[in-house]
Amino acid sequence: MVDIQLRGELWDNDSADVLRWWGFRDITAPMDIQAALDAAAGDDVTLLINSPGGDMAVGNEIRSMLRRYSGATTALFQGMGASAATLAASGCRVIQSEPGALLCYHNPMGQANGDFREMQRSANGLEAARDGILEVYLSRPGVKASREELVELMDRDTWINPSRALGYGLIDGIVGTDGEIADPAAFVAAAGHRIRLTETMRHRYQDHLAEERKQRDEAVRCALAKARALTNF
Repeated sequence: MVDIQLRGELWDNDSADVLRWWGFRDITAPMDIQAALDAAAGDDVTLLINSPGGDMAVGNEIRSMLRRYSGATTALFQGMGASAATLAASGCRVIQSEPGALLCYHNPMGQANGDFREMQRSANGLEAARDGILEVYLSRPGVKASREELVELMDRDTWINPSRALGYGLIDGIVGTDGEIADPAAFVAAAGHRIRLTETMRHRYQDHLAEERKQRDEAVRCALAKARALTNF
C-alpha cells in the first residue's frame, strides 16, 4: 500500500510553482498526484487528505487521475476535507474518514465584474458548476442522499462530522482506532479564504526563472571555454 499526500489548497501546476517559490508548502497540484501515481506503478494507494479545497477544475482533474489508476484506491480524510478536495476524493473506490475530521460540501464560488448581464452569466455559470459537483457526488455507488438533500447540504455551507457524511453516503466508512472500518457503509470550491496569488508574485517568479537560466547559461559557457582551453593546451 502506497500513501499519497493531498495537503493544503489545490492549485493548477503553474500557479503551484509560483507559490512554492514564495515559500508556500501546503499546496497540491495535479502534477504531484500524477507523479505519485506513476511511482506507485499499479500498487494499491491511499490518498491521505487534509485540505480546505481550492480550484474546482483541479479537484476534478485529480478525480479523473484516480479513477483511471489501475490499482485499488482509498481516500482517507485525516483532518479536513472540504470543497474541491471532496471532488478529488470521489475518484477513489473507497472513501474513509478518521473520527473527528471536519468535512464540508458547499456551492462553488467565483468573482465577476460588469453589468447586470455579466452578473447573470456568472450566476448561471456557478449554478452549472454546482450541478456538475452534484453529478460527481450522486454518481458514487454508495450515495444515500437525494439530489434535493445534497442541494440543501451545499446551500448551508457548513462543516459536518464523518457520521453525518456517512449518513448521506458521501463516505463509505469511519476508521476505528484499531485501523479497521468502524462503521462501513477558473470556479473556486474552497472553504475559507484562499492564498492570494498576485500578478506581482507571478512576475517576480518569472524574473527568478530568467535569472536561473542566465546563471545556467553562464556556467555552460564557462565549462565550454575551459574545455576548449584544455583541448588547446
